[in-house]
Amino acid sequence: MAEPLEEFVMTLDEIEELARTGGHNTYVGYEPSGPIHLGTLITLYKLKDMVEAGFHAIALMADIHAILNLKGPRELIEEVSMTYWKTVFHELGSPEIDIRLGSSFELSPDYVLDLLSLSQRVTARRAWRAMSIIAREQKDPLVSHHIYPLMQALDILYLGVRIAIGGTDQRKIHALARDVFSTNVPLRVERYVPSAIHTPLLTGLTGGKMSSSIPKSHIAVHDPPEVIKDKIRHAYCPPGSESQYDEEGRLKNPILGIMRYLIIPRRESVTLPRSKAAGGGEVEITSYEELEERYIRGEIHPLDLKNFVAEYLVEEFARLRDRLMSDRGLIEPLYRLQRWQRDRGLFGEQEWMEVLRSYRPYLGDSIS
Repeated sequence: MAEPLEEFVMTLDEIEELARTGGHNTYVGYEPSGPIHLGTLITLYKLKDMVEAGFHAIALMADIHAILNLKGPRELIEEVSMTYWKTVFHELGSPEIDIRLGSSFELSPDYVLDLLSLSQRVTARRAWRAMSIIAREQKDPLVSHHIYPLMQALDILYLGVRIAIGGTDQRKIHALARDVFSTNVPLRVERYVPSAIHTPLLTGLTGGKMSSSIPKSHIAVHDPPEVIKDKIRHAYCPPGSESQYDEEGRLKNPILGIMRYLIIPRRESVTLPRSKAAGGGEVEITSYEELEERYIRGEIHPLDLKNFVAEYLVEEFARLRDRLMSDRGLIEPLYRLQRWQRDRGLFGEQEWMEVLRSYRPYLGDSIS
């Protein structure tokens, strides 16, 4: 989870008590409007952890939220949710993760009336502050951007969720939910104060934001091996002699980030082969702190680290790729959704060529 825990766990005492009693609902909300990439895996793996800890884990496919963000038509987003997204969550996470569509309850009369009631208790300024870190590229926010966080808060109650999970960009939304649900706001659904935990955000491969609309910034879980290796090879990875953190203390090296948040936590140790230029042999690593220390000292070369990460990801997603290859109906709806987005200018020509590289092994060379 993100650190410091006192800031990104709401609150430690509450979470410990819920873990002791067990059996509670927990969830992560996703806007299923593009490919699942490494950044998504952090919360996906957390849902798997929660299943193993005895919680009922829900992955909310927030199709109405995606429509509010103008990411595609409802029918197509629903299809993508129940094909590609569902398959990935069950293959890479756990078949016990409960996949829910937001539209299955968000359009009910009770939900809509509760949303209107909530809108009378939250100022437009507070709603936008909660949303702004997610929609940071919006210079002139729409009314839908103010509705978005109110729906996220209400989703928690309608799903009976006791622990909401999200990246650190969700913290203000969860804080809003805790604040407003601690008041006497009149609702048709049972009102209570939910707890929350937040996971770190992964830096994009190019050093900026990781985004599903910027293919070179992420590794999609369905990327072919050659695409994974190519993206990792060209990824930003400053040598150990340079600072690995930005001015705000956030890890800016995406390759180290992948090791820290996705690989090392799921293995007791990793063995990194070293090229002759780096001294040859192998280096066994048992913690991220050890990896970073040895990287900064120059004992691990950036290219060796990249090669290890690329090979790990190729192997990690092998079974999923086989599943998608055996049934093109699981990935073809995602292609059609991204084609819809391309036709409406969400992708430039170079970005679209990069997108097509990922689909050709599954859908053939006829796609364009």
